Amino acid sequence: MSVRTRFAPSPTGRLHLGNARTALFNWLFTRRHGGKFIVRVEDTDTERSTKEFEKNLLEDLRWLGMEWDEGPDVGGGKGPYRQSERLSIYKSYAARLVDNGLAYNCYCSRERLAALRNDQVARGLPPRYDGRCRDFRSPVIPAGIEPVTRFRVPAREIRFTDNVHGELSFETSAFGDFVIVGSDGVASYNFAVVIDDALMEITHVIRGDDHLSNTPRQILLFDALGLSAPSFSHIPLILGKNKLPLSKRDPSGSIGELRDEGFLPIAIVNAIARLGWSPEEGLLGLDDLASTFALEDLSSSPAIFDIERLKSFNREAIKGMDDAVLFASLGLVARDKLFREAVSEIRGNASTIPELKDIIDSVTGPIEYDEDALAVLNEPYAKTVLTAFSDETSIFDLLDGTAYNRIIAEVRKKTGEKGQRLFLPIRYALTGKKEGIELVNILKLIGKIEALKRIIRFI
Repeated sequence: MSVRTRFAPSPTGRLHLGNARTALFNWLFTRRHGGKFIVRVEDTDTERSTKEFEKNLLEDLRWLGMEWDEGPDVGGGKGPYRQSERLSIYKSYAARLVDNGLAYNCYCSRERLAALRNDQVARGLPPRYDGRCRDFRSPVIPAGIEPVTRFRVPAREIRFTDNVHGELSFETSAFGDFVIVGSDGVASYNFAVVIDDALMEITHVIRGDDHLSNTPRQILLFDALGLSAPSFSHIPLILGKNKLPLSKRDPSGSIGELRDEGFLPIAIVNAIARLGWSPEEGLLGLDDLASTFALEDLSSSPAIFDIERLKSFNREAIKGMDDAVLFASLGLVARDKLFREAVSEIRGNASTIPELKDIIDSVTGPIEYDEDALAVLNEPYAKTVLTAFSDETSIFDLLDGTAYNRIIAEVRKKTGEKGQRLFLPIRYALTGKKEGIELVNILKLIGKIEALKRIIRFI
């Protein structure tokens, strides 16, 4: 059977790192095996789901480089691909379970259920329904209560093999009869997922560890409906540096935020691919990652997201960018060959595109001189250095690497200065700062006329 995987986000917020990694692992596995990758939108939470979030989710996935074979925007033969458009399907399957005695209507009030839960928690018991309506036979339907539909859970042990965690087993006595359709007629998460995965012929479910407790319930539903369950792989959660689960509320927790901060898609993909998996080192393309991806290589331990590692990948990605693409990203016009050379050489100094833009702007924009800078620039030796630097710079038409080396050599020879006493006055005069990119690249960025203008000011 051909591999079919799905990524099924809820459009209640932006795509965060955890969901992006889930989508990526599904995509890589599917491409490795020549299968079909499906996007399904789980939008039954009508209060929190929005079309805007759905649009953002799909845009973020595409920006990361992932395309899908079936989905709400591209169609397909197993749709619709929004759960809100599949309510009648869930209703028919729920009715089938009720008709076959495998599910029943529950009329317990919310107050009774809350009291039951509180009592169980107080006694140190796991909260679970006590089955009061399991065999409800009264011909009189309680007034004022819209029933929920509960699945009649059989007493049994559920065993299955998880591709990440290995052999697992659960006792159904731990969770009791669970709701499959709410009083508002909306299918529960577990019920809708089972119907959707079966009808969309999903062969492999790859999702986060937080769904592991849902799996035994879903297996029960697959069995009750006579449907084939997919293969399950539960990947470890992503933790922040505080060792707590990373959420969409964390700084840099969403793909949109990382994009706004100047991180490139290939860098993000490489960073999240290594959260629970260890492909070969270096910046790899999606196809290269897919060619070696295997479920059995995934770790079962939580992965820690390290922003510094992402920055490292981003620096590598920036270094590899085409010059035209880089300048477009920076919003710059390549003024001349030397300007392009300088940008190309300093790109490795920046972790993000905005950071690179700030470095360039700090040199090419207006310069401010603080007290430390002025203290050095007003020293007699500094004026001697700057005078010599101005004289030598005036000789050259273009301030390239060769010209720079000759200028510095002559200034050193004329003044006898070296080290900081040679370079610091020049750097302060050109940038107003004690540290920064190499002087030769500063000259390439601003050119001869601007360089002389800044130097002469302090002679």
